[in-house]
Amino acid sequence: MTTTLPEAGPAGMLAGLAAAGYTVHQRGEFAVFDYTIEVGPRAGETVRIGLAMVPDWPLSPPPGPHVSPRLGHPQGAIHASPLEREGETWEYWSRPAGNWAADRTVRGYLRHLRTLFSQLEPPA
Repeated sequence: MTTTLPEAGPAGMLAGLAAAGYTVHQRGEFAVFDYTIEVGPRAGETVRIGLAMVPDWPLSPPPGPHVSPRLGHPQGAIHASPLEREGETWEYWSRPAGNWAADRTVRGYLRHLRTLFSQLEPPA
């Protein structure tokens, strides 16, 4: 029996996001893609997600998502993002993927994103 291991490193992360149906653009050391919020009070809205392409993917996940536009997160730990540039507003949510060792896949990270977006407050 032959087992195919997922590609490692940034290329593996990019391949996994593409296989999940996302059109990913590289911006420096980040993978950037449009993401439609699936759950919570902002379900149906589309945001841009930026993920740091970690060199040891899938052993380590991205440290947290960069989100555009700025939505804030009720649990805080929001920081400036290096993805911000003129005409684009970004913020970094310092929210490491919990229980990463149980599912070191793009699917596992997308589950983490769904959890984060489900915690948002309704728009003002």
